[in-house]
Amino acid sequence: MERRKRKKPVRVDANGAPRRVLWFEEWADGEALRRTTGVIDPSVSRIDRLHQAAYDFKDGRSLSQNQEVNHLWDRWRLYIGLITGMQHPASRKKTAAIRDALAAAAEAPTADDEDEEDEMPNARPPKEASIVVAEGENAPAQRIQPSEPKPGVTEEVRELRREYYREVRDTKMDRFLNDPEAAVKIFLTGYYRDRGMSFSEKMCRDGPILLAFFLNFLIRNRVFPESEKDLRKAVAVTEQAKKELPQSFVISRAIPDDFSRGCEMIFGTMTNSDAWRTQGDAASGDEDERDAKRQKTENVEETAILQQAAGATKIEVITPETVREMEQDAAEVVVDTAPTNIQDTSTAEAGGWGAAPADDNATAAPSWGEMNAEWGAPQDPSIWDTTPKTNAVHAYLGPTVFPLTHTTGIIERSTRRVKAIIHPSTPHTKGAKAKGSKTTGGAPEPDPEGVERELEARLTQVVLAPWHEWDAYDKADVTKPLILADSRGPAVREENGPPVPTPADADTPVHDPFHDEITLLIEPAAAEKLLPGTGLEATWVQLARADPGVPMEVDAAPSIFAYARRKARLGGPGAPGAPTRFWYMEQVLAVLPSFHMEMVPLPTTEEVFGEDA
Repeated sequence: MERRKRKKPVRVDANGAPRRVLWFEEWADGEALRRTTGVIDPSVSRIDRLHQAAYDFKDGRSLSQNQEVNHLWDRWRLYIGLITGMQHPASRKKTAAIRDALAAAAEAPTADDEDEEDEMPNARPPKEASIVVAEGENAPAQRIQPSEPKPGVTEEVRELRREYYREVRDTKMDRFLNDPEAAVKIFLTGYYRDRGMSFSEKMCRDGPILLAFFLNFLIRNRVFPESEKDLRKAVAVTEQAKKELPQSFVISRAIPDDFSRGCEMIFGTMTNSDAWRTQGDAASGDEDERDAKRQKTENVEETAILQQAAGATKIEVITPETVREMEQDAAEVVVDTAPTNIQDTSTAEAGGWGAAPADDNATAAPSWGEMNAEWGAPQDPSIWDTTPKTNAVHAYLGPTVFPLTHTTGIIERSTRRVKAIIHPSTPHTKGAKAKGSKTTGGAPEPDPEGVERELEARLTQVVLAPWHEWDAYDKADVTKPLILADSRGPAVREENGPPVPTPADADTPVHDPFHDEITLLIEPAAAEKLLPGTGLEATWVQLARADPGVPMEVDAAPSIFAYARRKARLGGPGAPGAPTRFWYMEQVLAVLPSFHMEMVPLPTTEEVFGEDA
């Protein structure tokens, strides 16, 4: 008998087109009528009530038909201690193979057909067993059967292990039962990031919805009447997560915005020199000298080994010193002439690559990259476009003296929280004064105040406050604020510590990344996607007015030498003068929801029982 397939429910959207019903829409139908199999006895232990409620919650739901939701449900049960392990969901290929195997088993011959001969015998010959006889040291080691105890593990050690696993399970359950709100926050943020689930848009959408169903099930059936207030707080967290977790992907695609990228094109990147360094990585002078001597000795030994293995007479090992010398050589290259045309006269006369055919009636051979070429033609011709691009800053300021009036000041890498969003004022009309310039009886002079007024009028200001909880453990997502090497200006390097360098006078402002707020300039379209309270981990670059007494050096070399030239100085072109209250961003590393909490891991078996555990 042919098995009928279960029809998937279908709904009609606002445009009248049919669509499939999502799993949470199907669950919502009749959810208010779902109850436990029996009345929950409050005198029963909390752990037993939690087990019974979890079983009744899953009963009758189509979790088996949705592998992603089923996997997410197992993750939640593992997190709160209901199960001690989980099986990863089968792939689509494996699921199809299992389904085909079940269908083949259903069509297998019955008992009446057992006497019939097989039409196709087994085409694979049986494996031949090879017996190896060895004595002494050449004898293979005996394989320990799974039922046999591990050598060196006594009954006392096994009992300690069982006790440890029971404590871990009870700790996970108590974490949820004692504070459901914090447990939900950690699961949707710290646990999600630790397990890589925060990078899945589907899990970020389904996780809060699934937990909201489960928590409301507990409240509706009064499973924990003594903790009903705390459970309602946890439900409020899931409602907040339904909005913020999916929005984090939208924010990640919107920042850094065009204005920040334009500033990076003007002043150069401030993150390449020490992208992953921390203050604790810096060693003393004696340690650096010893490391340099040790590295030089190791390089000599490696060179000798390579020569002996390759049979070469001259092998040069590229060391960090060699790389620095190459960068310095690249920084000294100055391009005095403008780029020449690719198809110049000399090349064409010589019949070189890209030259025109000598005969007017002859057909030119397709050159590499030509759209009509048989191979090598790009799908999009714009990928070969090397013409200069307009800086995004000019889209808001137009022709401006901003690159001449401002440079970079303090450079900070930290996690900050969105405190306020200030929208720009009405843009100036076309008959307004020239942007960023003032006239004093002659040619217009750069006016930093005018440039800042234009920035304030045309860009959104986002007030960012420090995220005060950092370094919860050694691998925490939120780390201590760090002042980078290219920073220029007095700033506090350690919490409640002195500023470095020491301010020239008492009126010089000092930046404290642990307590001070900053104002980020961002384009209005990107600011609309931000949510108050959202955490942003990035590199924050302060705009400072350029010192008019120091000439502004503008790089005219090709972009391939831009980084090598910028490394010769700290920060952007010119020298910083008075710092402004405006900042821009580089290298966004993470977007965190407002309720983010770190998940401090429990002790592992290696930490409790040793490395051989």
